[in-house]
Amino acid sequence: MEKYHKTDICPIENENERNENYVGSNTCIDSSRTKENYRLLFRNSSYTDFINARISELNLPKAPRKDAVLMASFVVGSDREFFKGLDEYEQNRFFRDCANFFIDRYGRKNIISAVVHNDETTPHMHLNLIPIKDGRLCAKDLLNRNELSKLQTDFYEQVGKRWGLQRGKEGSTASHLSTAEFKAKCIVDEAWDKSTEILSSAGKRVQAELETMEKAVQKADEHFTETMKEISTAKAERDKIIEERNAEADYTQALEDAKQGKFAFSKSGLRNQIVVLTAEVKRLEEVVDRQQKDNAFLYKEHQELLKDKEKFTKMSRAYTLFREREPEAFTRAFHRAPSIVGAFIPKGEPIAILGKSRLQQIEEEIEREKASKPTNKKLNSKGD
Repeated sequence: MEKYHKTDICPIENENERNENYVGSNTCIDSSRTKENYRLLFRNSSYTDFINARISELNLPKAPRKDAVLMASFVVGSDREFFKGLDEYEQNRFFRDCANFFIDRYGRKNIISAVVHNDETTPHMHLNLIPIKDGRLCAKDLLNRNELSKLQTDFYEQVGKRWGLQRGKEGSTASHLSTAEFKAKCIVDEAWDKSTEILSSAGKRVQAELETMEKAVQKADEHFTETMKEISTAKAERDKIIEERNAEADYTQALEDAKQGKFAFSKSGLRNQIVVLTAEVKRLEEVVDRQQKDNAFLYKEHQELLKDKEKFTKMSRAYTLFREREPEAFTRAFHRAPSIVGAFIPKGEPIAILGKSRLQQIEEEIEREKASKPTNKKLNSKGD
Protein backbone atom coordinates (compact mmCIF):
# COMPACT_ATOMS: atom_id res chain seq x y z
CA MET A 1 0.00 0.00 0.00
CA GLU A 2 1.17 3.54 -0.86
CA LYS A 3 -0.12 6.96 0.24
CA TYR A 4 -0.07 9.81 -2.25
CA HIS A 5 -0.42 13.56 -1.99
CA LYS A 6 -1.94 15.88 -4.57
CA THR A 7 1.25 16.31 -6.62
CA ASP A 8 1.82 12.54 -6.82
CA ILE A 9 -1.53 11.63 -8.29
CA CYS A 10 -0.98 12.58 -11.95
CA PRO A 11 2.21 10.46 -12.43
CA ILE A 12 0.46 7.50 -10.76
CA GLU A 13 -2.50 7.90 -13.10
CA ASN A 14 -0.20 8.02 -16.14
CA GLU A 15 1.51 4.84 -15.00
CA ASN A 16 -1.70 2.98 -14.13
CA GLU A 17 -3.68 4.04 -17.22
CA ARG A 18 -0.78 3.77 -19.68
CA ASN A 19 -1.04 2.86 -23.35
CA GLU A 20 1.52 1.43 -25.80
CA ASN A 21 3.28 4.81 -26.09
CA TYR A 22 3.90 5.18 -22.36
CA VAL A 23 7.56 5.68 -21.42
CA GLY A 24 8.47 5.24 -17.78
CA SER A 25 11.27 4.15 -15.51
CA ASN A 26 9.91 0.61 -15.14
CA THR A 27 12.03 -1.50 -17.49
CA CYS A 28 9.87 -4.59 -16.96
CA ILE A 29 6.97 -3.17 -18.97
CA ASP A 30 6.45 -4.96 -22.28
CA SER A 31 4.70 -2.33 -24.42
CA SER A 32 3.66 -4.99 -26.97
CA ARG A 33 1.44 -6.49 -24.24
CA THR A 34 0.06 -3.22 -22.81
CA LYS A 35 -3.10 -3.70 -24.89
CA GLU A 36 -3.83 -6.72 -22.66
CA ASN A 37 -4.31 -4.44 -19.62
CA TYR A 38 -7.94 -3.76 -18.63
CA ARG A 39 -10.06 -1.72 -16.17
CA LEU A 40 -12.60 -3.11 -13.72
CA LEU A 41 -14.10 0.35 -13.02
CA PHE A 42 -14.85 2.94 -15.69
CA ARG A 43 -14.54 6.65 -14.87
CA ASN A 44 -15.03 9.56 -17.29
CA SER A 45 -12.76 11.94 -15.39
CA SER A 46 -9.13 12.03 -14.39
CA TYR A 47 -7.97 10.84 -10.98
CA THR A 48 -7.52 14.43 -9.77
CA ASP A 49 -10.94 15.57 -11.02
CA PHE A 50 -12.61 12.54 -9.50
CA ILE A 51 -10.94 13.20 -6.13
CA ASN A 52 -11.83 16.90 -6.19
CA ALA A 53 -15.43 16.13 -7.08
CA ARG A 54 -15.71 13.57 -4.30
CA ILE A 55 -14.16 15.90 -1.69
CA SER A 56 -16.52 18.70 -2.71
CA GLU A 57 -19.42 16.35 -1.94
CA LEU A 58 -18.18 16.08 1.67
CA ASN A 59 -18.85 19.76 2.40
CA LEU A 60 -15.77 19.92 4.60
CA PRO A 61 -15.58 22.96 6.89
CA LYS A 62 -12.22 23.81 5.39
CA ALA A 63 -10.10 22.71 2.39
CA PRO A 64 -7.73 19.79 2.87
CA ARG A 65 -4.17 20.60 3.80
CA LYS A 66 -1.60 20.69 1.03
CA ASP A 67 0.17 17.65 2.49
CA ALA A 68 -3.05 15.69 3.01
CA VAL A 69 -3.17 12.12 1.77
CA LEU A 70 -5.70 12.20 -1.06
CA MET A 71 -5.15 8.72 -2.49
CA ALA A 72 -4.18 5.32 -1.19
CA SER A 73 -2.93 2.78 -3.73
CA PHE A 74 -2.98 -0.97 -3.24
CA VAL A 75 -1.24 -3.53 -5.44
CA VAL A 76 -3.13 -6.85 -5.37
CA GLY A 77 -1.76 -10.06 -6.84
CA SER A 78 0.05 -13.33 -6.18
CA ASP A 79 3.05 -15.26 -7.42
CA ARG A 80 3.56 -16.61 -10.93
CA GLU A 81 2.70 -20.20 -9.98
CA PHE A 82 -0.77 -19.07 -8.87
CA PHE A 83 -1.51 -17.37 -12.19
CA LYS A 84 -0.11 -20.26 -14.22
CA GLY A 85 -3.03 -22.34 -12.93
CA LEU A 86 -5.66 -19.82 -14.09
CA ASP A 87 -7.06 -19.28 -17.53
CA GLU A 88 -8.08 -15.81 -18.76
CA TYR A 89 -11.65 -16.06 -17.44
CA GLU A 90 -10.57 -17.27 -13.99
CA GLN A 91 -7.96 -14.51 -13.73
CA ASN A 92 -10.62 -11.90 -14.47
CA ARG A 93 -12.90 -13.41 -11.79
CA PHE A 94 -10.08 -13.34 -9.25
CA PHE A 95 -9.36 -9.65 -9.77
CA ARG A 96 -13.09 -8.79 -9.74
CA ASP A 97 -13.41 -10.56 -6.38
CA CYS A 98 -10.49 -8.48 -5.11
CA ALA A 99 -12.00 -5.22 -6.43
CA ASN A 100 -15.41 -6.05 -4.96
CA PHE A 101 -13.78 -6.63 -1.56
CA PHE A 102 -12.40 -3.06 -1.56
CA ILE A 103 -15.69 -1.65 -2.92
CA ASP A 104 -17.66 -3.30 -0.12
CA ARG A 105 -15.16 -2.20 2.50
CA TYR A 106 -14.53 1.42 1.47
CA GLY A 107 -17.56 2.23 -0.71
CA ARG A 108 -17.86 2.40 -4.49
CA LYS A 109 -18.00 6.22 -4.40
CA ASN A 110 -14.51 6.28 -2.87
CA ILE A 111 -12.83 3.87 -5.35
CA ILE A 112 -10.93 5.89 -7.94
CA SER A 113 -9.81 3.04 -10.24
CA ALA A 114 -9.06 -0.67 -10.50
CA VAL A 115 -6.65 -1.47 -13.32
CA VAL A 116 -5.20 -4.92 -14.11
CA HIS A 117 -1.70 -4.97 -15.63
CA ASN A 118 -0.71 -7.93 -17.81
CA ASP A 119 2.28 -6.28 -19.45
CA GLU A 120 4.73 -6.84 -16.59
CA THR A 121 6.39 -9.90 -15.10
CA THR A 122 3.35 -11.07 -13.08
CA PRO A 123 -0.33 -10.07 -13.43
CA HIS A 124 -1.48 -7.66 -10.70
CA MET A 125 -4.14 -5.02 -9.99
CA HIS A 126 -3.64 -1.39 -8.99
CA LEU A 127 -6.59 -0.30 -6.84
CA ASN A 128 -6.71 3.40 -5.90
CA LEU A 129 -9.11 4.84 -3.35
CA ILE A 130 -9.79 8.05 -1.43
CA PRO A 131 -9.27 7.49 2.34
CA ILE A 132 -12.67 8.72 3.54
CA LYS A 133 -14.38 7.66 6.77
CA ASP A 134 -17.42 9.16 8.35
CA GLY A 135 -17.56 11.91 5.75
CA ARG A 136 -14.00 13.14 6.17
CA LEU A 137 -10.45 12.47 4.91
CA CYS A 138 -8.81 10.23 7.47
CA ALA A 139 -5.83 8.29 6.06
CA LYS A 140 -4.42 7.88 9.57
CA ASP A 141 -7.52 6.10 10.80
CA LEU A 142 -7.98 3.85 7.76
CA LEU A 143 -4.39 3.06 6.92
CA ASN A 144 -2.65 2.52 10.24
CA ARG A 145 -0.94 -0.74 11.20
CA ASN A 146 -3.88 -2.25 13.04
CA GLU A 147 -6.33 -1.44 10.25
CA LEU A 148 -4.00 -2.83 7.60
CA SER A 149 -3.53 -6.05 9.59
CA LYS A 150 -7.26 -6.41 9.93
CA LEU A 151 -7.61 -5.64 6.21
CA GLN A 152 -5.21 -8.44 5.41
CA THR A 153 -7.09 -10.91 7.63
CA ASP A 154 -10.48 -9.98 6.19
CA PHE A 155 -9.14 -10.15 2.63
CA TYR A 156 -7.83 -13.66 3.29
CA GLU A 157 -11.12 -14.83 4.79
CA GLN A 158 -13.32 -13.35 2.05
CA VAL A 159 -11.13 -13.74 -1.04
CA GLY A 160 -7.80 -15.47 -0.48
CA LYS A 161 -9.14 -18.61 1.16
CA ARG A 162 -11.62 -19.15 -1.68
CA TRP A 163 -8.77 -18.95 -4.22
CA GLY A 164 -6.37 -21.15 -2.29
CA LEU A 165 -4.05 -18.33 -1.17
CA GLN A 166 -2.17 -18.20 2.13
CA ARG A 167 -2.30 -15.36 4.60
CA GLY A 168 0.88 -13.69 5.71
CA LYS A 169 2.06 -14.40 9.24
CA GLU A 170 -0.39 -12.65 11.55
CA GLY A 171 1.16 -10.25 14.04
CA SER A 172 4.41 -10.07 12.11
CA THR A 173 6.51 -6.96 12.68
CA ALA A 174 7.58 -6.93 9.04
CA SER A 175 6.65 -3.74 7.24
CA HIS A 176 4.25 -3.79 4.31
CA LEU A 177 5.81 -3.55 0.87
CA SER A 178 5.54 -0.38 -1.10
CA THR A 179 4.45 -0.51 -4.74
CA ALA A 180 8.03 -0.24 -5.94
CA GLU A 181 9.14 -2.87 -3.44
CA PHE A 182 6.32 -5.18 -4.52
CA LYS A 183 7.28 -4.82 -8.19
CA ALA A 184 10.94 -5.33 -7.32
CA LYS A 185 9.98 -8.47 -5.42
CA CYS A 186 7.99 -9.71 -8.45
CA ILE A 187 10.99 -9.06 -10.67
CA VAL A 188 13.28 -10.89 -8.25
CA ASP A 189 10.82 -13.80 -7.99
CA GLU A 190 10.53 -14.04 -11.76
CA ALA A 191 14.29 -13.83 -12.16
CA TRP A 192 14.66 -16.57 -9.57
CA ASP A 193 12.08 -18.72 -11.36
CA LYS A 194 13.75 -18.13 -14.69
CA SER A 195 17.19 -18.86 -13.25
CA THR A 196 15.80 -22.06 -11.74
CA GLU A 197 14.30 -23.04 -15.08
CA ILE A 198 17.52 -22.16 -16.87
CA LEU A 199 19.59 -24.13 -14.39
CA SER A 200 17.21 -27.07 -14.62
CA SER A 201 17.22 -26.90 -18.41
CA ALA A 202 20.97 -26.47 -18.45
CA GLY A 203 21.36 -29.41 -16.07
CA LYS A 204 19.19 -31.59 -18.29
CA ARG A 205 21.08 -30.42 -21.36
CA VAL A 206 24.43 -31.05 -19.69
CA GLN A 207 23.25 -34.48 -18.55
CA ALA A 208 22.07 -35.29 -22.07
CA GLU A 209 25.37 -34.05 -23.50
CA LEU A 210 27.29 -36.14 -20.95
CA GLU A 211 25.27 -39.22 -21.89
CA THR A 212 25.89 -38.49 -25.56
CA MET A 213 29.60 -38.04 -24.88
CA GLU A 214 29.71 -41.27 -22.86
CA LYS A 215 28.07 -43.15 -25.73
CA ALA A 216 30.46 -41.53 -28.18
CA VAL A 217 33.45 -42.45 -25.99
CA GLN A 218 32.17 -46.01 -25.63
CA LYS A 219 31.64 -46.27 -29.36
CA ALA A 220 35.09 -44.79 -30.02
CA ASP A 221 36.62 -47.26 -27.54
CA GLU A 222 34.90 -50.17 -29.27
CA HIS A 223 36.04 -48.83 -32.63
CA PHE A 224 39.58 -48.44 -31.30
CA THR A 225 39.59 -52.02 -29.95
CA GLU A 226 38.28 -53.35 -33.25
CA THR A 227 40.84 -51.30 -35.16
CA MET A 228 43.67 -52.63 -32.99
CA LYS A 229 42.48 -56.18 -33.68
CA GLU A 230 42.46 -55.49 -37.40
CA ILE A 231 45.94 -53.95 -37.19
CA SER A 232 47.21 -56.97 -35.22
CA THR A 233 45.69 -59.37 -37.78
CA ALA A 234 47.13 -57.33 -40.66
CA LYS A 235 50.59 -57.33 -39.05
CA ALA A 236 50.44 -61.10 -38.55
CA GLU A 237 49.45 -61.60 -42.21
CA ARG A 238 52.18 -59.23 -43.31
CA ASP A 239 54.81 -61.07 -41.24
CA LYS A 240 53.61 -64.39 -42.63
CA ILE A 241 53.83 -63.11 -46.21
CA ILE A 242 57.32 -61.72 -45.59
CA GLU A 243 58.40 -65.00 -44.02
CA GLU A 244 57.03 -66.98 -46.96
CA ARG A 245 58.67 -64.64 -49.45
CA ASN A 246 62.00 -64.87 -47.64
CA ALA A 247 61.74 -68.66 -47.48
CA GLU A 248 60.80 -68.74 -51.16
CA ALA A 249 63.79 -66.56 -52.00
CA ASP A 250 66.07 -68.82 -49.95
CA TYR A 251 64.68 -71.95 -51.65
CA THR A 252 65.02 -70.36 -55.11
CA GLN A 253 68.61 -69.50 -54.45
CA ALA A 254 69.25 -72.94 -52.95
CA LEU A 255 67.79 -74.60 -56.07
CA GLU A 256 69.90 -72.47 -58.40
CA ASP A 257 73.02 -73.28 -56.39
CA ALA A 258 72.20 -77.02 -56.44
CA LYS A 259 71.62 -76.98 -60.23
CA GLN A 260 75.05 -75.40 -60.67
CA GLY A 261 76.69 -77.90 -58.33
CA LYS A 262 77.21 -75.32 -55.59
CA PHE A 263 76.34 -77.25 -52.48
CA ALA A 264 76.00 -75.42 -49.20
CA PHE A 265 78.18 -76.16 -46.20
CA SER A 266 75.90 -74.88 -43.46
CA LYS A 267 73.14 -76.98 -41.96
CA SER A 268 70.43 -74.47 -42.89
CA GLY A 269 71.79 -74.17 -46.43
CA LEU A 270 71.90 -77.97 -46.88
CA ARG A 271 68.42 -78.24 -45.42
CA ASN A 272 67.10 -75.69 -47.91
CA GLN A 273 68.79 -77.47 -50.82
CA ILE A 274 67.37 -80.84 -49.72
CA VAL A 275 63.90 -79.30 -49.46
CA VAL A 276 64.01 -77.65 -52.88
CA LEU A 277 65.60 -80.68 -54.55
CA THR A 278 62.94 -82.93 -53.08
CA ALA A 279 60.26 -80.56 -54.35
CA GLU A 280 61.98 -80.36 -57.74
CA VAL A 281 62.16 -84.16 -58.02
CA LYS A 282 58.49 -84.38 -57.16
CA ARG A 283 57.68 -81.77 -59.79
CA LEU A 284 59.75 -83.57 -62.43
CA GLU A 285 58.08 -86.89 -61.59
CA GLU A 286 54.72 -85.25 -62.16
CA VAL A 287 55.97 -83.84 -65.47
CA VAL A 288 57.28 -87.25 -66.58
CA ASP A 289 54.06 -88.95 -65.58
CA ARG A 290 52.03 -86.37 -67.51
CA GLN A 291 54.28 -86.75 -70.59
CA GLN A 292 53.98 -90.54 -70.46
CA LYS A 293 50.22 -90.23 -70.48
CA ASP A 294 50.42 -87.80 -73.39
CA ASN A 295 52.76 -90.15 -75.30
CA ALA A 296 50.39 -93.07 -74.79
CA PHE A 297 47.51 -91.00 -76.12
CA LEU A 298 49.57 -89.86 -79.12
CA TYR A 299 50.68 -93.42 -79.84
CA LYS A 300 47.08 -94.54 -79.85
CA GLU A 301 46.13 -91.73 -82.19
CA HIS A 302 49.05 -92.64 -84.43
CA GLN A 303 47.88 -96.26 -84.65
CA GLU A 304 44.40 -95.14 -85.59
CA LEU A 305 45.80 -92.91 -88.31
CA LEU A 306 47.89 -95.77 -89.71
CA LYS A 307 44.76 -97.91 -89.90
CA ASP A 308 42.86 -95.15 -91.65
CA LYS A 309 45.77 -94.64 -94.06
CA GLU A 310 45.81 -98.33 -94.96
CA LYS A 311 42.08 -98.30 -95.60
CA PHE A 312 42.41 -95.22 -97.74
CA THR A 313 45.22 -96.79 -99.77
CA LYS A 314 43.13 -99.88 -100.48
CA MET A 315 40.14 -97.81 -101.51
CA SER A 316 42.33 -95.63 -103.71
CA ARG A 317 43.67 -98.69 -105.52
CA ALA A 318 40.13 -100.04 -106.01
CA TYR A 319 38.93 -96.73 -107.46
CA THR A 320 41.98 -96.56 -109.73
CA LEU A 321 41.29 -100.04 -111.15
CA PHE A 322 37.60 -99.17 -111.48
CA ARG A 323 38.49 -96.02 -113.38
CA GLU A 324 40.88 -97.78 -115.68
CA ARG A 325 38.67 -100.76 -116.48
CA GLU A 326 35.23 -99.11 -116.48
CA PRO A 327 35.79 -95.51 -117.43
CA GLU A 328 32.19 -94.92 -118.46
CA ALA A 329 30.78 -96.26 -115.18
CA PHE A 330 33.44 -94.32 -113.22
CA THR A 331 32.49 -91.14 -115.04
CA ARG A 332 28.80 -91.69 -114.23
CA ALA A 333 29.70 -92.28 -110.59
CA PHE A 334 31.79 -89.14 -110.57
CA HIS A 335 28.92 -87.01 -111.85
CA ARG A 336 26.66 -88.44 -109.14
CA ALA A 337 29.12 -87.96 -106.24
CA PRO A 338 31.98 -85.72 -107.37
CA SER A 339 33.09 -84.89 -103.81
CA ILE A 340 33.69 -88.56 -103.04
CA VAL A 341 35.02 -89.87 -106.36
CA GLY A 342 37.09 -86.77 -107.08
CA ALA A 343 39.34 -87.53 -104.13
CA PHE A 344 40.73 -90.57 -106.04
CA ILE A 345 41.51 -88.72 -109.31
CA PRO A 346 45.05 -87.34 -109.51
CA LYS A 347 45.17 -83.58 -109.47
CA GLY A 348 45.13 -82.04 -112.97
CA GLU A 349 43.97 -85.21 -114.74
CA PRO A 350 40.81 -84.73 -116.84
CA ILE A 351 37.72 -86.77 -116.18
CA ALA A 352 36.41 -88.99 -119.05
CA ILE A 353 33.50 -87.56 -121.02
CA LEU A 354 30.29 -89.33 -120.23
CA GLY A 355 29.19 -91.23 -123.41
CA LYS A 356 25.68 -92.06 -124.56
CA SER A 357 24.10 -95.27 -123.36
CA ARG A 358 23.28 -98.09 -125.81
CA LEU A 359 19.56 -97.56 -125.29
CA GLN A 360 19.89 -93.93 -126.28
CA GLN A 361 21.83 -94.96 -129.40
CA ILE A 362 19.09 -97.49 -130.45
CA GLU A 363 16.37 -94.91 -129.92
CA GLU A 364 18.23 -92.41 -132.08
CA GLU A 365 18.70 -95.00 -134.88
CA ILE A 366 14.92 -95.79 -134.85
CA GLU A 367 14.11 -92.13 -135.16
CA ARG A 368 16.46 -91.73 -138.05
CA GLU A 369 14.90 -94.75 -139.88
CA LYS A 370 11.41 -93.36 -139.38
CA ALA A 371 12.48 -90.10 -140.83
CA SER A 372 13.99 -91.72 -143.97
CA LYS A 373 10.91 -93.90 -144.87
CA PRO A 374 8.04 -92.34 -147.02
CA THR A 375 4.51 -92.30 -145.58
CA ASN A 376 1.77 -94.73 -146.89
CA LYS A 377 -0.25 -91.88 -148.33
CA LYS A 378 2.48 -90.85 -150.62
CA LEU A 379 3.00 -94.48 -151.82
CA ASN A 380 -0.70 -94.97 -152.72
CA SER A 381 -0.81 -91.88 -154.79
CA LYS A 382 2.02 -93.10 -156.87
CA GLY A 383 0.34 -96.51 -157.56
CA ASP A 384 -2.74 -94.88 -158.94
